[in-house]
Amino acid sequence: MSGSIVRTLNWDVGYEQRFLAVNPIGDEVLLYQTNHEDPSCESNDIKKVNNRPGFSNIQCSAYSYYDVGLTSVGQINGTVCIFDITSNNSSILKLRPKQSRPCNSLSFNNKGMVAAGFDKGRQDNSLQIWNIEHYSRNSNNDHIKRPTYSYIPNEAILSSTFYPDHDSNLLAGSYKFLREVDLRTDVPTFQMATKCTLGITIDHFQSHLFSSFSEDGSLAIWDRRKLNGNTSRSKTSSSSNVITETPVLQFNKLLSDSSRKNHGPCVRYSTVRRGEFSAVFNGDLIRRWHTGIIPQSKELQENKPKITKDNNVLQSLKRQSSQLYKASQESLFVSMVLDVKTDYERVISFDYSSDISSNTSTNFVCMRQSGSVFRMPVEECIESMDFNSYNEFSIAGPEGTLTKFLNDETLQDGTNMKKNSEILMNNELRDINQEDYSEEIDSTIDDDSVVANYGREENLIRYSREDEDFIPLNTFLYTSEVMMNDICSTIRRRSLLGYGIDCEKNIKVLEKFDGIDTQVFLKNTWKWLTLAKKSLDKGTMIAEGLDLGYQGVLGIWKGAAEINDQNRFRKDMGHITDQLFSHVVKTIVSSKGEKTASINISSNSEKKAQRKLCLIVSGWYLADSEFEEKLDLLISWGQYEKAAGWAVFHGNVEKAIEILASSKKERLRLMSTAVAGYLAYKSSNINSPWKDQCRKMASELDDPYLRAIFAFIADNDWWDVLDEHSLPLKERLGVALRFLSDKDLTVYLNRIADTVIAKGELEGLILTGITPKGIDLLQSYVDRTSDAQTAALISAFGCPRYFSDVRVNHWADCYRSLLNSWGMFSTRAKFDVARTKLSKNNAGQLTIKPAPKQVYLQCNKCNKNLSKPRTNNLGRNNASSSGNTGANTNNPSALLKQFNKMNLKKMKHNFKSCPHCGAPLPRCAVCLLTLGNPIPMDSRDRVNDDTTSGRIENNLREWFSFCLSCNHGSHVYHAEEWFSKHYVCPVPDCNCCCNSK
Repeated sequence: MSGSIVRTLNWDVGYEQRFLAVNPIGDEVLLYQTNHEDPSCESNDIKKVNNRPGFSNIQCSAYSYYDVGLTSVGQINGTVCIFDITSNNSSILKLRPKQSRPCNSLSFNNKGMVAAGFDKGRQDNSLQIWNIEHYSRNSNNDHIKRPTYSYIPNEAILSSTFYPDHDSNLLAGSYKFLREVDLRTDVPTFQMATKCTLGITIDHFQSHLFSSFSEDGSLAIWDRRKLNGNTSRSKTSSSSNVITETPVLQFNKLLSDSSRKNHGPCVRYSTVRRGEFSAVFNGDLIRRWHTGIIPQSKELQENKPKITKDNNVLQSLKRQSSQLYKASQESLFVSMVLDVKTDYERVISFDYSSDISSNTSTNFVCMRQSGSVFRMPVEECIESMDFNSYNEFSIAGPEGTLTKFLNDETLQDGTNMKKNSEILMNNELRDINQEDYSEEIDSTIDDDSVVANYGREENLIRYSREDEDFIPLNTFLYTSEVMMNDICSTIRRRSLLGYGIDCEKNIKVLEKFDGIDTQVFLKNTWKWLTLAKKSLDKGTMIAEGLDLGYQGVLGIWKGAAEINDQNRFRKDMGHITDQLFSHVVKTIVSSKGEKTASINISSNSEKKAQRKLCLIVSGWYLADSEFEEKLDLLISWGQYEKAAGWAVFHGNVEKAIEILASSKKERLRLMSTAVAGYLAYKSSNINSPWKDQCRKMASELDDPYLRAIFAFIADNDWWDVLDEHSLPLKERLGVALRFLSDKDLTVYLNRIADTVIAKGELEGLILTGITPKGIDLLQSYVDRTSDAQTAALISAFGCPRYFSDVRVNHWADCYRSLLNSWGMFSTRAKFDVARTKLSKNNAGQLTIKPAPKQVYLQCNKCNKNLSKPRTNNLGRNNASSSGNTGANTNNPSALLKQFNKMNLKKMKHNFKSCPHCGAPLPRCAVCLLTLGNPIPMDSRDRVNDDTTSGRIENNLREWFSFCLSCNHGSHVYHAEEWFSKHYVCPVPDCNCCCNSK
């Protein structure tokens, strides 16, 4: 033994903790105590209280839990010395085995027994237990000589310890076996073959767990309950219960440390925290392991394994998993590993010390190789952290909890716009977007009303990305900057600005935001939804009872097979056939007028009508005059590359040459000359230097439209244009729908759909629509951005109107919870109402059940709803009015008049008692009139009834008001008058401060 220090539990003196130490030389035993009472000393100071010198080569030590001060040490000659460390004059009891040999371990139990483990002796057992219950500190104790019990011959006992909760049971480890000995029997309770037999230490909080380690540094944690169970007992010997059991946790060579030359590992279980153990490494590092317990699962325990047809590899993996984790038993796992640097180097032993200021904070008392002892605090790690919807967070750890609240200025900074330059950018975009939306003209998605601002937004996107891509990783951001980029803060700012179901208003809200590159795709999506909703509201996407609202390009192209699993057709009209679908598509296309006749479609296509409708849905269909106007608009803005690209995408290469040649930039005029070579080589299949140069330029140019132009003219292949992913999705879809064959178009649409769904690109909704595939796209978008707000709002247009999906309900619930947490109840109610309205299908039926009324008046006597009349009266009223109102049951205004006629008008002047049982209503605490009666009011106090607001306020004054604490009620007007001058309830002997709660 090269020195040790250990916390002596139950020896504390008030708040002061005591520690028993053996110096590294092994000739002295010392008692240390914390020193909190001395104001001149530091809080972590520790002082020596007593010492006992005169020993030789101490190998082990122990202390008694119940007998304060009683200490024992074992020497290399086998002598066990027992004495009182707190008294220098106490006598020393010396116990010796028959043969002189080193004493390796000592342990006290709670009933005056001390167990000693010795090296192997020829004719003497190695585990010996003496009864020292009658040990006297003042006499020579000659009556204590022979051991009361002895066990385990011909083996060396390397470690031993009594169980703290079982005085007759102790664990003993030899070179090859780990045994449990019961003093009431002659043979061990169990013995188990293992290398981990050194340093047996029992968990102070869970006495059924103990640890041990081996000479190579492997550490094992055992569960005593499993060792005592009926587990795999060997039948080779009837007198010895040999078991085979694996530890609940094992760490191979964990404690192997090259710096340990003259001392062994030091492992301690925490006396402060449950489920923690530690070890010292390199003399300057204490590593802490936090463990947790997975409780057993009774359900899995009862289920028997089923025979499956899995392959051999899968069966092997399942078998290994079942061996590592047994659901029918408790499982121990490591939840956290922490490293603590010691204040000084060359630490050889340590133990835990609790903090008097916090029961869960940890300190360490350490002994250095020189024998000096110091106490050090531990900076605890945060164990849990949680954010609220305002991005305020709370942290919890052993030292307590802390909540960081954001001040009002930070929250306002997150709501207001940030830099003046960015505000100017947004103002520029706002000016650009003044053009009106119309289904017939502005129906391109990224022409965002479109052609107008796409080019300028593209430049702004490039500008903002240059700033964001070069932020060093070690840059510290202000709280306001972090808030600006946080999705929860963004959702809140959008909600405050009115972001909701109104598509056009959402576009205006997004224009007020920073981070332009993150908002363009959102605006494009909402503009597409604007057009789709207008088409549906006009009825132009419904024909023959089939509703194709919010359907994407992919669904329209695939036909009936894609929409049969959705509620887009009246159930009484049967299944949707391909013939019916084709007829509906032709009807919808023809309803668009002469404009669709000018759409050029490949002559060999069998689905020309579907192609035209796909172009209409994607917004990429323009009459010749409109197309010319768009090109002129782009040219006026200096976007010659985009205008030339659009001309090529519509199959007019000559127009593209003309546009490039009209540019003021010499570079574009030269390019027009190069593009003009297409007219000479388009019918030639021979590779030429001109084509090689075009291919080279298609890979080297920066502008995506120029790359697409040269890629197409080089090989006259539209796939080269479609492979240019820098082009907007809508433009690529327009090219594919115009020029690809039916087979190639199906392949391309499927491939692009898989891509946009996997990446969560919102503009891909043009392709998928608000369909089950569209929900998959939104799920990927939420996974990538956590923007549940946009997902909930967009999905509300199609779900549950056309189909149901639990993910949509989850997004809606998350968004509603966020709004409620911010106190935005009005916004949440508007969202609920709008979502319910959007759920109305083509037959006029709501697919979302409106929420029932959550507040009503209830009679104290019969517990019925006061606002509902008696059933027989309601039946008579319904019977008498059925002939007059039956034709207007679908008219909301008629239903409202009928309701007023049956209920409100009748009950307004006769609402003094319960309509069910006749019990009188409570009286007003101020005027003592029955609640429900009109209150007498001076004409000067009444508000003018000529206005709507005046009538509402006069009616409100007569309504009921109740205190939820004392349950006393009064008219609203009387309550306002009373509490404007008083604080206490107007009812005598009631001291409730109703208006202060």
